[in-house]
Amino acid sequence: MRSDIQSKYTLVENKEKTWTGIGLTKEAGKYQGVVYRYGKVSVVEDEKNEKATLQFEWEVLVSNELPKEMFEDDFFELAGEILEDLIQKQIDQGDLQYVNTEDRENDSQ
Repeated sequence: MRSDIQSKYTLVENKEKTWTGIGLTKEAGKYQGVVYRYGKVSVVEDEKNEKATLQFEWEVLVSNELPKEMFEDDFFELAGEILEDLIQKQIDQGDLQYVNTEDRENDSQ
């Protein structure tokens, strides 16, 4: 599955290089041309069932003229699979950084 999901996105940035986003490719179907970025990402553990899920905030940067109503469950599932792939790549490369925001006194640290 991993190579399949990798064909659906690419990393993009604006001319000023002030942000990096996820650009969806033609393999992403109706979401081709959409560019978005992730906000806060967290892992929610279900110890009883020995499972964990990713929760994330996101922001559309370029909608490719798709109305807001088109961003339904299938988009969230796609964004979740892409996020999972990005995290796995960072783990594989030893580049994953974890910041525990609950232990921070304020956002300036």
